[in-house]
Amino acid sequence: MNKFRLEDFAGGAVGERIGIAIQQVYENIANPNMEAEKARKLTIELTFKPSKEDRTDVDVTAVVKTSLQPQKAISSRMIVESDGKGNVLGAEWNREAMRGQMEIPAEEANTETQGNNSGVIDLQAQKRKAE
Repeated sequence: MNKFRLEDFAGGAVGERIGIAIQQVYENIANPNMEAEKARKLTIELTFKPSKEDRTDVDVTAVVKTSLQPQKAISSRMIVESDGKGNVLGAEWNREAMRGQMEIPAEEANTETQGNNSGVIDLQAQKRKAE
């Protein structure tokens, strides 16, 4: 009888699966979207189940498992506000916009100006007119 060699077991199939799993670990480590410093695992589980009648007859199963790191979380920020009409809306926060600034859809904007052509909208005057 020859010595048991894991890489040759089951016609080399176990060794092949180990090689594939190691390659997956390498790729997971090299991927910049994954956490760099966290550990990865490769587990080889061999189960030996002898026959009840004859202990020389043993069924062996091999499972090769990897425990890789998931992709890094992607984060952003949202603004959740009421639109003043009873609806609560959310939108991704635009870092270029000022906090508290509200977007007015073009169809709702009243563009009357205070007697000049500067394009400045007097919102206070519009509010008084609406009241």
